[in-house]
Amino acid sequence: MSIWHQRWNENRIGFHRQEVNPTLSDHWSKLALADNANVLVPLCGKSLDLHWLNQHGHTVVGVEMVKKAIDQFFQDASMTPDVEQKENDMKFSSNDIHLYHADFFNVQPDESPFDAWYDRAALVALPSSMRQEYVEQLLNLTSGTAKGLMVTFDYPQHEMQGPPFALPDKEIEQLFSPNFHVERIEFKDLTEDENRDLSLCTRSVFLLIRK
Repeated sequence: MSIWHQRWNENRIGFHRQEVNPTLSDHWSKLALADNANVLVPLCGKSLDLHWLNQHGHTVVGVEMVKKAIDQFFQDASMTPDVEQKENDMKFSSNDIHLYHADFFNVQPDESPFDAWYDRAALVALPSSMRQEYVEQLLNLTSGTAKGLMVTFDYPQHEMQGPPFALPDKEIEQLFSPNFHVERIEFKDLTEDENRDLSLCTRSVFLLIRK
């Protein structure tokens, strides 16, 4: 995963959006969560989506392995976080936003188990070989009734070197259906919208509910 450290060090963070992702605002209400639900955001970067979730009443916990991303998140918001050294990682907190500088696959946040999670670009940031472990960690960190919103992308993998990596809808079914009800709630062809030389590019949004 050193590629992410390199991208942040070189400020090659074109994946970072300067506004809240419309997928979140369009679909989050479909999870029908209590306002005070605690929400996990894996591989969160410095996403403005964290603020949106917090403004909607949620306790928000992000996990990020690049400390520069965490520092910039709080700096951009003119927030000075409280810092707590944990056994294997560090926790940065301001109000009800908590960011862990940690390896997602090993972290055990104080706030778990989580009522919900939001994945805009976490699973697509991982090669196929790491995806089953990601699902297992989600099961470890979420409650037995947890719900998730996940955004994925698909394209012919040989046409572009990830990340983001291609993630076909059928792989989501294979990974999640043993433990989650899987519903695709949006599908969009982005081929003409994307500034990439791809023969096909699509986006799917999934609602996932633990069985």
